Amino acid sequence: MVTVIRRFALALLVVTLTTTAAEAQGAPVANTCPQYNAALRKAGLPIEPFSKIMYRESRCVPGAIGWNYQPGMSYKDCKRQVATLYKRCRAVRTYDSGLLQINSTWVSVTAQVCKSKFGDMTVLLRPACNLAVAAHLYKTSGIGNWRATSQAR
Repeated sequence: MVTVIRRFALALLVVTLTTTAAEAQGAPVANTCPQYNAALRKAGLPIEPFSKIMYRESRCVPGAIGWNYQPGMSYKDCKRQVATLYKRCRAVRTYDSGLLQINSTWVSVTAQVCKSKFGDMTVLLRPACNLAVAAHLYKTSGIGNWRATSQAR
């Protein structure tokens, strides 16, 4: 048993040292989306927190949609179907779209910033639009639109 614990401790030390060395050499930090760093910079968003938030919110998937349900309801109250129909389920209160999971209540802002048809929230699945709306929200009200817990995990 002692040998197993020592091997585990040694393996943990090696992984820790390797990660630290990799980070020191400019390797991507775990739980971030480095492939979007240039896009974040172009949108005027600070890379470090938003890359972590992006990973937490969408795992770097531009087409991610997160559903927010009415109190006491869940996915079990909805028929499984494509997102355009699923969002009409009575159990769905709002939904979050794209890389930084912009909430569906930001209809006016999305239409204005992305120059899209009012009510067309599918544009948030395009990284440039998603980041532009996020930049607008960040500039007008700070990082508070993404809970502090979004940066953890």
